[in-house]
Amino acid sequence: MIGHGTRDQKGCQTFLDFAKTYHTLDPSRPVVPCFLELTGPTIQEGVDQCVEQGYTEISALPILLFAARHNKFDVTNELDQARRRHPQVKFYYGRHFGITNSILDLWRNRLAELDQPLEKQGNSKVLSSQSPLSPIPNLHSQASTRESANIDNRQDTVLLFVGRGSSDPDANGDVYKMARILWEGSGYKTVETCFIGITHPRLEEGFRRARLYQPKRIIVVPYFLFIGLLVKKIFETTAQQQEQYPELTINCLPEMGIQPQLLSILREREIETQLGQVQMNCEMCKFRLSAVSHGNSHGHSHHHHHHQGHTHDHSHSHNAPDPYADIEQYHQRIWQAP
Repeated sequence: MIGHGTRDQKGCQTFLDFAKTYHTLDPSRPVVPCFLELTGPTIQEGVDQCVEQGYTEISALPILLFAARHNKFDVTNELDQARRRHPQVKFYYGRHFGITNSILDLWRNRLAELDQPLEKQGNSKVLSSQSPLSPIPNLHSQASTRESANIDNRQDTVLLFVGRGSSDPDANGDVYKMARILWEGSGYKTVETCFIGITHPRLEEGFRRARLYQPKRIIVVPYFLFIGLLVKKIFETTAQQQEQYPELTINCLPEMGIQPQLLSILREREIETQLGQVQMNCEMCKFRLSAVSHGNSHGHSHHHHHHQGHTHDHSHSHNAPDPYADIEQYHQRIWQAP
């Protein structure tokens, strides 16, 4: 299981707990957690652990919401390196979580619970980000009972959907698509989409756009799997916005956390790898566009190594310049293939 990695200790531990919980569902094979960056164990260390235990087949499952550079480029490069180090091992690369009904249902349930009439809500709670079984108080809601009582229906509310942000336009587009599907038919006034980093619009701009609709309430949806520094930044910014605009009710839901829906999706992804049924959308992938436009003349190869019948990894030779070395310069041409 390959997580992104975070410098936040609680975030790291949540991922490790997620892996442990997933393993308990099927202890017939080991589940080895590792991280792409920022902390350890690394992917190479995770692979070595499997090899040391005598395993010759590994299903590498990226615990990532969307397919961006990490999924397409960084993880696949690590797996290529692992193949060279362990040529006797067969690797199966799984699919990211993507846009799924299970995740949509998770957020719809949380929104429905938040919208329960106050007299039925009692001590308002939302699902904990730590356990699929234990609810906790909605600590990230700044709404008072008096303010909430003035909200008649969802038409007074704007959803503010906050993604991580990526230098891959395809992944950013999926964030917008997810937000739109969540809003469609929900009865909320509208949905605004923004990002906490890398790309635009940023969170502060998202709040500004949400206020243009003159809502009575804004609900912030942090589209993250686990707690981390960026999620905490969303919470802090939401609190600042509430203080700055006290006439509004601003709720901030927690990150997804360890939930049954995510465990179920991961199980599906694992089975896909073993059956050789992993499918990826390569049509809009800028790495493919780059390889096609340059004719692979700069050392670009384009394989994912999903299964035996389809390879689509984004590996680059060491002589190829890194298009992300200067991220600000990259953003000047974000809509172009690097």
